[in-house]
Amino acid sequence: MGSSSPRFRVPAIFSLAGLSALIGLSAVTALAAPQPKLAIVHPVFAQYEDGSPMAKDYEYMPGESIFFSCQIDGFARSPADKEESRKVFLSYRVEAKDSHGVLIQAAATGKEDSAVSPEDKEWKPKIRETIVIPALADSGEYQLFIYVKDEVNLGTTEAHATFRVKGREVTPSDTLTVRNFRFLRSEDESKPLQVAAYRPGDAVWARFDMTGYKTGDANRLDIGYGLSVLAPDGKVAYSEPNAADQKEQPFYPQRYQPGVLSLNLAKDQPLGQYTIVLTVRDNVGKQTFETREKFSVE
Repeated sequence: MGSSSPRFRVPAIFSLAGLSALIGLSAVTALAAPQPKLAIVHPVFAQYEDGSPMAKDYEYMPGESIFFSCQIDGFARSPADKEESRKVFLSYRVEAKDSHGVLIQAAATGKEDSAVSPEDKEWKPKIRETIVIPALADSGEYQLFIYVKDEVNLGTTEAHATFRVKGREVTPSDTLTVRNFRFLRSEDESKPLQVAAYRPGDAVWARFDMTGYKTGDANRLDIGYGLSVLAPDGKVAYSEPNAADQKEQPFYPQRYQPGVLSLNLAKDQPLGQYTIVLTVRDNVGKQTFETREKFSVE
């Protein structure tokens, strides 16, 4: 139990002394104060549990965890027991959705079942939930919906809060395609090469995004890709028809899939311009797509 607790209000007292002139007496009666309205208060997004609130314009990254918390006010209490403590019974549901209204993780549910003593005047129930942003989340304003039910008096309330996500920009497509193909100097490099040129003995790295594939039941996807490398004379210098396969059934629908490839050039690799022929397969939608990307050995 926290250090603060629920607030009790002293019943208002109304004087009926104005009637004493007619009936020869004065009287008073006490009316109970109305129950405060159930409300969700103090919503906080933080980078760790019970951490400081993040700025409203902060942009979370895919894969990042958000620690959300809020408090409940205006809840009812059950009748006092022999020790004069009273019970609080609340249930809640928390839903996190992307900018298109799609759940990014399973809705979280929970209950608050606590005994409240008269000394706990400032205490308020607190909801804590962790939101994990999908690794392939799109950019946009995301929504968090909180629903609370007071099981004592059956009152309900709801609220929503927003947070922003900065994801990878991959232009949508209605059909299978490859976006953002870029050659890199090394596996860990993020900045694309302005000129795709390598030396004999180098490793050729490239990354790309596959999108426009179809998904089956429960967001099932099944895609793969193969490649061949054409030498400067146009002949096939290397071929791997099944370089990678990706089969998943994620909770959150994945609009695109990243791909990566690498080639090890021989130390005596002939100089000239080479062509990577990348073929992507969508086994659910029965689609294929081919793109050709050039690099040079100098």
